[in-house]
Amino acid sequence: MSRRWAMPLGGQNAQADSAFRRALENAVWLFGGKGAGALLSLVYLAIVAQTLGVATFGVFALILAFGQAIGTVVGFQSWQTVIRYGARHLADGNVGALRSVLGFTTTLDLCAGAFAAVLASLGALAAGSTLGWLDQETQIAAWFGLSLLFGQRGTPTGILRLFARFDLAAWSEFTLPVTRLLGTCAAWAADGSLAGYLIAWGVAELATTLVMWVTAASQLRAQGVPAGLPQLRGVADENPGILRFAVLTNLTSSIGPIWQQVPILAVGWIIGPASAGGYRIAMQLGTALTKPVTSLARALYPEMAKLTATRDAAAVRLVLIRAALLTTAIGLLAILLVAVAGESLLSLIGGPDYVFVYPIFLVLTIASAVNLSGFGLEPALVALGRPDKALVARGLASIGYLVFLGILLTMMGPIGAAWATLAANACSVLLLHISFRRLEARLA
Repeated sequence: MSRRWAMPLGGQNAQADSAFRRALENAVWLFGGKGAGALLSLVYLAIVAQTLGVATFGVFALILAFGQAIGTVVGFQSWQTVIRYGARHLADGNVGALRSVLGFTTTLDLCAGAFAAVLASLGALAAGSTLGWLDQETQIAAWFGLSLLFGQRGTPTGILRLFARFDLAAWSEFTLPVTRLLGTCAAWAADGSLAGYLIAWGVAELATTLVMWVTAASQLRAQGVPAGLPQLRGVADENPGILRFAVLTNLTSSIGPIWQQVPILAVGWIIGPASAGGYRIAMQLGTALTKPVTSLARALYPEMAKLTATRDAAAVRLVLIRAALLTTAIGLLAILLVAVAGESLLSLIGGPDYVFVYPIFLVLTIASAVNLSGFGLEPALVALGRPDKALVARGLASIGYLVFLGILLTMMGPIGAAWATLAANACSVLLLHISFRRLEARLA
């Protein structure tokens, strides 16, 4: 092992222990918001599903999937850029350089939001008939697309995580499910219409973005970072590779819709809106069961970035092993819960009309458990400065997923999409593991 990576085993264990403990503490704060938010999401999902009925809820699910897919593809994971480049300037006390990084990421967020809004609105008008929407539903979807203008909040998220204020980040993010629930109740009390529920979703996005920015701005003031427009000229010189890093993390995050929104859209296109709505409920329940791990993944990235700064790959590996053991146990518990009470959960949330998606729910839960076993590999590659490796692994797995999806969905119906997810998740974890081991060997 080269001297820059060498460290006594005891030191590696101590650093890994400390990093993993901090990540768990921060994950508790994140899960406090995300976990409670997941529970609230099941409440407002139940209201919408049981009010609209199977067919109209399917249209609702398709409109959300369409908008979220575009927002994710166009948007940048700017919080990762804030942490990777801002951490060094913060440690050096270089406030001007830190402000330039924040100005750069804010510009990315604003441009992405504007482009996503225009693209979603025009795309809805063009694709509405293909997805089985009526003319009125297509118009509603086009108006809803404009709400994507408010959906990019990577920079304030990055600011709060940079200053290790995961508690404030959790409270701020909790605005989203709370305002969605309040808006859903208001829409239900008014007329319980498709348009009313989508308006509630759009208003919730705006409210959450405002709260995130107000909270982040208060932390900047508390840390002595002055307000005002930053100087963007020279930001690339002060931060070598920042544009490449931002683009690569954007491309990696753009793969997300292939796994989340594309199956809903594919089920709706090939089979119909009702099946798409059922698939959405199965996915939503599965997501709620894995929220603890999502929170841990977000908390691990800053800790891995700090370990990477010390060039301690062995400590990163130890953190990954401990995280994998924990998340695998969570995944197995989720499978057991769904196997025992899955039909009851579906009946509770969607009503008896949605029990038909139980097999899909079970397969998707198994797929999530497989994915959870290697969830820390992608943040580790990004923290080690190789988001391109994560991109290649995710990209290859996503290509395989699209192939599996096209074949199995046509052959088996909606459950084929779930089996495609399981197969592709296994491929993704394997490819990420291979990429990490190769990078680790190269750095050793």
